[in-house]
Amino acid sequence: MIRVVFRRAYRFTRDAVDSLASLARRFDIRDVVMEIRNNWRLLSIQKRTKAFERRMFNSMDSLRGKLSAVLSNKVIARAVDKFNADRKGMLLIPLVAAFVGWFTNWLAVKMIFYPINFLGIPLFQYVEGSVYGFDILQPLGILGWQGIVPAKAAQMSLTMVTMVTEKLVNVQAVFMLLDPTAVSSLLLTEVPNMASKIASEMIPDWSLKLAESAVPALPTPTLGEVGGVVSTYLSGFVTLLQQQVDHVIDLKELVVTAMCTDRVVLVDLFRRCGAAELDFLVNSGLFFGFLLGVIQMVVWAFYDNPWSITIGGMIVGLLTNWLALKCIFEPVEPVFVGPFKIQGLFLQRQHEVSGTFSDYLTEKVLKSENIWNNMLNGDKGPEFNAMLEQYTKKFVVEEAAARGMSVADLDVSLIDEVCRKVVEKLPEHIHVLHEYTDATLGLKELMRERMKLMTPQEFERVLHPIFEQDELTLIISGAVLGAAAGYIQQIYSVKPPADD
Repeated sequence: MIRVVFRRAYRFTRDAVDSLASLARRFDIRDVVMEIRNNWRLLSIQKRTKAFERRMFNSMDSLRGKLSAVLSNKVIARAVDKFNADRKGMLLIPLVAAFVGWFTNWLAVKMIFYPINFLGIPLFQYVEGSVYGFDILQPLGILGWQGIVPAKAAQMSLTMVTMVTEKLVNVQAVFMLLDPTAVSSLLLTEVPNMASKIASEMIPDWSLKLAESAVPALPTPTLGEVGGVVSTYLSGFVTLLQQQVDHVIDLKELVVTAMCTDRVVLVDLFRRCGAAELDFLVNSGLFFGFLLGVIQMVVWAFYDNPWSITIGGMIVGLLTNWLALKCIFEPVEPVFVGPFKIQGLFLQRQHEVSGTFSDYLTEKVLKSENIWNNMLNGDKGPEFNAMLEQYTKKFVVEEAAARGMSVADLDVSLIDEVCRKVVEKLPEHIHVLHEYTDATLGLKELMRERMKLMTPQEFERVLHPIFEQDELTLIISGAVLGAAAGYIQQIYSVKPPADD
């Protein structure tokens, strides 16, 4: 057993030695050493190459920087020489740009509001639409111009009164403030005069004189009863009017008609409300124009293309209008940067503008005279007349029945004629209600308080529409005028080459 184990161990050892000997013969140790040495040399060469490349790149960057510095110094020196060669012309660039900015903004404001009527040859002034029979016009004609606000007074006034009726005034709720008894008392003073006019047209003169002489002789209780009946009639009609006011008055028609009949009213309203913003729009052109002119001067010093002055003028005229409008209405919501609040200039004056807007609108447009005139003569006038006739007939029949008279005994044709005469003569005697109506409705105070409570988004729509209308036209016109001024300056500043 021991012999067998020993024999197998001997064979394993011998095979291992033979294998090692064969491997040594196949790979010479010197070859291995040479391979290692060659690899080490190659690695060293690659490292040295990369280091050389880095040094080369660093040298090139350094050289490039030196060249750039030299070139920059040359460019700057050349720009300085150009400036010194024509200091007057160079310094004139920002001054002219300031004037261009101011003038284009001033002209833009004038073009918004004036002329009231089309100035030029009124050919092909495009009609964009119609509101209550008043045309919405395109301000620019083939040969002429009309102010944006006057040309689009119908559309702007409709937009404005829509805001008023939706956000500020509930017509029916406001009319409920009228006291029927107070109204009837005021109108009662006009009844004898109105009755006399109606009678004079329906009754012969001798009969009328006989009746007038007989009336004072009536017993005082009878005269008082007549007065009571008339007072009841008037009070009842006022109550009916309050219930049906939405059917007989159209505030939108009232405002549009008033502002399109006299377009100066709308122009004055917007100018009063936006006085501070319009002044800023004009004056900011001076400031923004000067800053842009400084940039324009620097560009001209480094860049020899003479058209850069004309292009710069165009940019000045365009940007001054655009920047000013942005400052007036944006941002809508206040933005706080530390202790500073940033918000559109118009929106910061909400309380002040609320008072100006409501005061002017109620004094010029939403006043008793116009309100009653709209009820009597507006588009809903026939509905008012029909309501008055029906009420009068019903009242006469009920009063006759209360006094024991039969309806068959009444002269229907006479009643119809009296009703028509009442409707016809009422506008001549309604003036006694104006002072009371204005004081009682209190539209001025109501509108002022509700405008102060409007959100910034709602309040922004009070004035912004006048700038949104043809805003692009104003900006482009500013760019054209700026380019024209730049071209004139280009002719002055660019010296022709000297003859050899």
